Amino acid sequence: MQNGPKSSRSEAKIRHELDRRSFLKYVGAGMAATFSTSPFGPLAYAESSGTKPSHINAAIKDWVLPDGKANWLPPNYPIPLPRDPFPRGEDHVRLAEYEVIDDLVLPEGFSYRVVAQMGDEFGPADQSGRRYRFGDGADYTGLVKIGDSDEYWLFVNHEYVPLRPWLDGYREAYGEDPPDLVITENDKKGVFSINGEAFPGNKVNWLEEGEQLSEKARTAIRELSERMLSEVGVSVLRVRRNADDTMEVVSDARDHRRISAYERWNVDGAPFFFTGPAANILKEAPPLGTMANCSGATTPWGTFLTCEENFQNSVHEDIEPDGSLNAEKASFGGEVPRVNGKFVFSNPKPSSLFGDGHVLEKPLDGRHYGWVSEVEPETGQLRKHTALGRFRHENVAIRCEAGKRLAAYMGDDRRGGHVWKFVSDGVVQRPEDRANQELLANGTLYVARFNADWTGEWIPLVTSTKLRTPDAEFCANGFLQVPKVGEAGTVGVYGKGSRMPEDGIEVEDWQEAVEEAAQKAFADCTLRDLVAKDLRDEDATGVLMIDAFAMANACGGTPTARPEDIEIHPVDGTVYIAFTDATGSSDGSPDERIFPDSRKTNSRQYGAIYRIREGASGSDSDPAATAFTWGKFVSSGEVAEAGGGFACADNMVFDPQGNLWIMTDISTSSLNLRTTRSKRDGTYPGGGSFRGVFGNNALFMIPTSGWNAGVPQLFAIAPMEAELCGPTFTEDGRTLILSVQHPGEINGARRDSALNVQEHRIYDRDSEPFQQVRKVPKGSNFPHGEDGRAPRSAVVCITRDA
Repeated sequence: MQNGPKSSRSEAKIRHELDRRSFLKYVGAGMAATFSTSPFGPLAYAESSGTKPSHINAAIKDWVLPDGKANWLPPNYPIPLPRDPFPRGEDHVRLAEYEVIDDLVLPEGFSYRVVAQMGDEFGPADQSGRRYRFGDGADYTGLVKIGDSDEYWLFVNHEYVPLRPWLDGYREAYGEDPPDLVITENDKKGVFSINGEAFPGNKVNWLEEGEQLSEKARTAIRELSERMLSEVGVSVLRVRRNADDTMEVVSDARDHRRISAYERWNVDGAPFFFTGPAANILKEAPPLGTMANCSGATTPWGTFLTCEENFQNSVHEDIEPDGSLNAEKASFGGEVPRVNGKFVFSNPKPSSLFGDGHVLEKPLDGRHYGWVSEVEPETGQLRKHTALGRFRHENVAIRCEAGKRLAAYMGDDRRGGHVWKFVSDGVVQRPEDRANQELLANGTLYVARFNADWTGEWIPLVTSTKLRTPDAEFCANGFLQVPKVGEAGTVGVYGKGSRMPEDGIEVEDWQEAVEEAAQKAFADCTLRDLVAKDLRDEDATGVLMIDAFAMANACGGTPTARPEDIEIHPVDGTVYIAFTDATGSSDGSPDERIFPDSRKTNSRQYGAIYRIREGASGSDSDPAATAFTWGKFVSSGEVAEAGGGFACADNMVFDPQGNLWIMTDISTSSLNLRTTRSKRDGTYPGGGSFRGVFGNNALFMIPTSGWNAGVPQLFAIAPMEAELCGPTFTEDGRTLILSVQHPGEINGARRDSALNVQEHRIYDRDSEPFQQVRKVPKGSNFPHGEDGRAPRSAVVCITRDA
């Protein structure tokens, strides 16, 4: 057991008062020694913006005071925060006992109302063709006002199906029992069975071993997959804002819309199509729908952008050098959760299924997913903009200013994923003009390269861009994923001296393979040399877009710490990036020069919020700039280790006052784990299970200017095993819309009122240890609150009580 955090006692003395300057110095710069050298330090906005935006109104001041201080008393939080609202020495700062609540916990004086939940049906009762089911796994939300009325289009992403809660509520939703899905322990991953028929291992190759399954099992798998895929995608609902600022669905409206992974459910919907450089490669068939929809954006011209993230769980990701699909394998199967890297078989139901897109009567084309798609709420028109690249899109943020080119900032949410920017060829005339959607079809996609001196460059993903020697030795796990030469997929390249698996190669070997294929020196090779030689230039660019992640590594894009959300500050135009996790995996890992906390030595490895400002000097207002400066705004981690008191920042939004609101996304298998701070069980700061100390996921407000700039202030805590996501404020700031996703994800419906009792070793704001007894429910009944009833993902609206 450790005696205390890694920081020195002198540092603890400095943090004793935790005033704004010392807090931002340690947290904002990440490393005190380098803080003074940054040309774009964390205080840049806070000290240069002494006045608030002119559009601040009385409504948002009911929530946040003009100096950035929360106008509420936050709910109890299991660990100390940077600036608790209570006097020093009170028990709130050192909670010896803490009970986790299975509900959306808000400050006193605020309340929530469910707007829509999984399984709700909307549309006119007498027109079955216009009745739609609200999907599962609600995520991003967006609002577009409908004329001058009190009605809006509410757009909702449905990311995935939380399997255990879904199976628990299957009969309630569909009126019949689900297939019997079980994973029993055997070796490491277990044995998967459906209706008593077992797979070899926990998965089956649908193209080979799948033929050995009975027709009954194959039919059950196909029907189950069809239903799962019908739950994802997007919903567009007509909603009404009431006099008390709450929202409700106009239940019988005839213009609600629903698009799933492979079908449209709007009878008069406009056709779907691809735009941009990969459209020619994909011309054989139009896109069928959209899936794995995580975050997104509402455009100034009144449409919605939805981002397709973990599509690789359902369909093929790898492509050949000519842009064709590599579909040699089609695995279908399931998994149970892992804690500290070990599978937990105590609950026999699988927590997730994969490969559901492979087993349909006509398998889904993996190249059709992984894009930014645009949806017109009035018509259901869907466009997949291939110029924005195909990768695991977490989000998109639009910068649209008259007289300038359109910019779209994006994050690739995977370990070692990249930060991206698309810049249009054309210029914006009027931000509200629907014709701006055409600008997303033609332009240049850039990947960010962060330099250790706080500068950076945007590298264009075009055929003429030079290849760079992969910086594998600087990555936390010692390797980078780059395109295989002449084959589909990627290969891990390792620096000399790294521990390399059988399927990895050294960097020099990959460079030699590129040289041999291109018949020229590596220094002269470009991205064009990684695609098929007989392709036309425009189709070669299309291949780069389809395989964007690997191509970015090949030309020097910085592997980062899982960029989740990206948002643009409404006043100064700086770009805020939520990096959710600085750890690595077999997928990849971040560059330690830019993410020093990835070395697993402290609790700040659980992410941070960075900012970039366009231009080489950090003062260029042109969204098309090819250079930028960067800095850290606030870090995750314990206050005792100069952290902000949260872990794994994910979705973000700016309120009308310019304050940043962030939601955390600690993986469900890491929530509320007993924390002993032992190396043996991974519960030390920096260990994978230490995230359990933070309790349930939560929502924080962080001012970006004024005396409280950079100090996280707690607003809400999620129900059991849930994530809060998709925050959207109404234009006046009086109503906050958000999604409560996957309550009960691991344990499903809560059936026992008994609480699990845990012990946690916690450090207070003075770096002194204390013990906490934590009482934790098992499973969830949100939003119903009825024992034994299956939980459901839902969209809620939050308002201040009159």
